[in-house]
Amino acid sequence: MNEKIKQLLDILLQQKSYLTALQLSEMLGVTERSIRNYVRILNSSETQDPLIVSSNKGYRIQRDLYTESIENRLFAKDDADLLFKIALILMNQSTFITFDDLAVQLNYSVESIRSKVQALFSKIHDMNLHVTLESRIFTGIRILGEENQKRLLLEQLIPIEEIVKGNLTESTFKLLGKLSSKEAINTEISSIDTVFSRHHTTMDFIVYAKIICHMIIAVSRYKDGHSISLSEVGSNNKSHPEFQLASSLLAMSVLPINNEAETMALTNYLIALPLNMPGAFVPEMNQLQRNRLEASLKRAEEYYGIPLYSNERYRAQIMNHIMRLLDPLEESIPIFNPYSKQTKRECLFAYSIACFLYDDLESDFRLQIPESEIAYLAIHIQLVLTEETKNGIQTKLVFQGKKAEGELFRYKIQTYFPRIDIKTVTPTMIQADLQKYQLIIRCGFQEPVAANSKIVEISKGMNTRDIAKIQNFVETVGTASLIQQLDYHHMNESSSESAIEYLLKKSGYFNLLPYFQKRESMSPTDIGHLVAMPHPFLKGSETTAKVIIGINRTEIPWGHQKVRLIVIYIPASDLKTNKNFFNDVYEHTSNLAEVHALLETKTKEEFIKVWNRKGDYSNAL
Repeated sequence: MNEKIKQLLDILLQQKSYLTALQLSEMLGVTERSIRNYVRILNSSETQDPLIVSSNKGYRIQRDLYTESIENRLFAKDDADLLFKIALILMNQSTFITFDDLAVQLNYSVESIRSKVQALFSKIHDMNLHVTLESRIFTGIRILGEENQKRLLLEQLIPIEEIVKGNLTESTFKLLGKLSSKEAINTEISSIDTVFSRHHTTMDFIVYAKIICHMIIAVSRYKDGHSISLSEVGSNNKSHPEFQLASSLLAMSVLPINNEAETMALTNYLIALPLNMPGAFVPEMNQLQRNRLEASLKRAEEYYGIPLYSNERYRAQIMNHIMRLLDPLEESIPIFNPYSKQTKRECLFAYSIACFLYDDLESDFRLQIPESEIAYLAIHIQLVLTEETKNGIQTKLVFQGKKAEGELFRYKIQTYFPRIDIKTVTPTMIQADLQKYQLIIRCGFQEPVAANSKIVEISKGMNTRDIAKIQNFVETVGTASLIQQLDYHHMNESSSESAIEYLLKKSGYFNLLPYFQKRESMSPTDIGHLVAMPHPFLKGSETTAKVIIGINRTEIPWGHQKVRLIVIYIPASDLKTNKNFFNDVYEHTSNLAEVHALLETKTKEEFIKVWNRKGDYSNAL
């Protein structure tokens, strides 16, 4: 399929609301008829419900049908199948095999096989598995690595998303018929269902399908004499509930397996998956591990202002999560997280904290942390952030009138705006209130006080305009001044590195470049919808926080995305990070129409006007 269809899929994935054929055609530079044809092609690639739904509002993707690896099915199905076949042949060979022999077995030309082997080499490198392809001139190629890693390679090459609920055995057999019969696959699935039921274990369907494939590969390899050795796996996780689950899965398999190394390998594999198991498990940790984790949480709390360490429950929750995954990470077991991209975008501030923690721990534990695990930790941190934000906006109501009337007004405001927590109602305010409260609402006064971003003036009538004033404050609490004082630049750069460098130079923050480079090396700061939000690692401005906006003439490759709008955030000198601004950026960039309206601005004033605008962005300027 052509590149435009891939671009269409990417746009729809990043948009929650509908987009019209006209909007999509303008974004892709094609006709509306082409858009309709692309949608038809995408929907014809599905065997179940249509991937793209249409209505009089436009087009929208069905996210529950989409997974991150759907492109294997839509764009590279034949390649994925061929790479799996090549890997399987190489794993079954104890010696070198020539490209000619591979070509004969697979009924492809030698040139095609050479190119696919090169593609397999690249995939192995990207997977970070301890498996290598050894090639010798005039001799051929072979695959080297431990059995556990070879199995993981095979599994990573399977387009698991082709397994469907309505035809589970048949769709699994279609993928793994080279390893097992249909009857054996059906028996294995029944055994897995029985074990999960007995252990009261649940999971998403894609995780369930992944476990089925893993078990079929494990049984096939074990049956053919390729077993895992104890030297390949850690044996520290026998107290984990996943150990009992692994033991049951192997004991009830179509080929019962009673082998300690196989059980430990499966245990660590299950730990790396998002399973819902009853009870709360606390993994063991030695004093050195505890000290290192606690030190990292302390530093994160100081930097981000979130009680990750001082709150005992939060501290235990995050430390337990990290400790659970140490063995799978050490054994290079891929952490499976089908929601990595979504988490990175929707939990932007939590993702930044997770990057900080894992960068702090990588050297201590000598681990390479994949983005999928950073995203998992971000989910745990997001739960902390969500709970913390239950504490409302600390507010003082300055009310001119009777005390009883003021109390009724307090109730009315808090009913309209649950995030507002009015601590006191008084007839006057003092200068110290600006330091004590996040918001001061003055009601019923004829003469306003000096303008201040924390003060909202409203009438006793609580009209539509008054409600809009308060709502605007609630939605932008702590961020309004950052937007008003932002720097704004148009540019024409060709890479993320040069874009950051250009903007820092233009705004006088070039000394912070190494800290931005450090943050980008941890995980690219692209967040989708043509937007990136670079920020420095452990370094702030010399004074107050700063926002720098860059609008690039063309799209820049940035991580896994293309970017035109760059929102640089620099925390204040005390390194206190404004989590509200991260949330504000997400809210404003969730709507692709708003992003395009921001990209069309020519001046700082126009940009701020669009940023503060609510609703329809089709004619924002």
